[in-house]
Amino acid sequence: MLTGSLQSRKGNYYTILNLYQNGKRRQRSIPLNIEEKPGNKRMAEKAHRDTLVEWEAKIEADANEKLTGSDKDMLFCDYVTIWLEGHKPQLEYTSYESYQTMTDKHICPYFRDLGITVGEIAYNHIQAYYDHKGQLSPDNTQALSANTLKKHHAIINQTLKRALKHDLILYNPCDRVTLPKIERFTGKFLSVEQGKTLLDVAKDTRIEFVIILGMMYGLRRSEIAGLKWKAIDFDNDTISIEHTVTKLKTEIAKDRTKNKSSKRILPLNSNIKDFLLNLRNQQDNEKLLLGKAYQESEYICRWADGSPMKCYYLSKAFKDLLNKNDLPSIRLHDLRHSCASYMLKAGCDLKEISDWLGHADIGTTANIYIHLDFEAKKSVANRLGSILSKKCDTECDTHS
Repeated sequence: MLTGSLQSRKGNYYTILNLYQNGKRRQRSIPLNIEEKPGNKRMAEKAHRDTLVEWEAKIEADANEKLTGSDKDMLFCDYVTIWLEGHKPQLEYTSYESYQTMTDKHICPYFRDLGITVGEIAYNHIQAYYDHKGQLSPDNTQALSANTLKKHHAIINQTLKRALKHDLILYNPCDRVTLPKIERFTGKFLSVEQGKTLLDVAKDTRIEFVIILGMMYGLRRSEIAGLKWKAIDFDNDTISIEHTVTKLKTEIAKDRTKNKSSKRILPLNSNIKDFLLNLRNQQDNEKLLLGKAYQESEYICRWADGSPMKCYYLSKAFKDLLNKNDLPSIRLHDLRHSCASYMLKAGCDLKEISDWLGHADIGTTANIYIHLDFEAKKSVANRLGSILSKKCDTECDTHS
């Protein structure tokens, strides 16, 4: 869906459209010809909504020019590609790359081998695709999760919605398929002792910073990779999470976080402040040693020559460090889960954890991390058992 914002400039209202071209977001300003004055805000909001609808229809129409009356006989896999390219202006580049990977690696090869056309596609073809991809078989060495198949379903469903809209099919077969049930994800985490061991073995390595920020602040990989020195305020002892670096096929830097709640300011404790000051001094010395050969960079997470560390390297180096020291095999993102478990053990409530981790709402925190509070549940069980036991003993004494 096309997105945009309503803004006022020099006393007039404008719609600012978010469009994407060659993988980069560009904004287009559309004047609404409405003055910014009392009583006009509601009118401007309606005009803004109408403009979004109008431009979305225009983008759709431009994409439809690629279609002809014989598209019913087009291979379904080719039609999926046309839908994706037509949808590209409304997608961030990372989302587009993700969709492209799913279509190129899974959806298109499967349906191309079937030779199914748009007009022939039926629910049993799509159901067979989900069943095939969701289970291990000789030609499918890695089954896809229910959550991943849900993303595939979104692509196939939107493609067929478009086909239905253009009278290429009589109904949308996706309406009749059954998707595998998505199981609640349970992240792994390190115990306190394992966390201490990890901090010890990470000392003086290039990813010590990564592990400290993941474990102590629960930062996502994109937030760690995107952290710049200007985000550290040594005078006020704060760290601002406001820039990210993500990686699919292409590494993308964004001057924003995953969502509004993810943008947050956290306090620096004295130990981490001292660590960061020492790290900054180390990087300053490396810059002096290399001179002109040094690559200028704003990022904290970087090599001795100044070049930023890539996201994939952070995950690989973390995995190698765990294996080398016989620690449980977890993802780098699971340091975030570990951080949540440590906060629970320290007596923090879910609201405090939610704010610290930058969740959109406390429900997200509860759904993901409530299983970590098992020790607290054991304490409740023991207290309840104690009360009931005392009651039973009292009643037994009375009857005796």
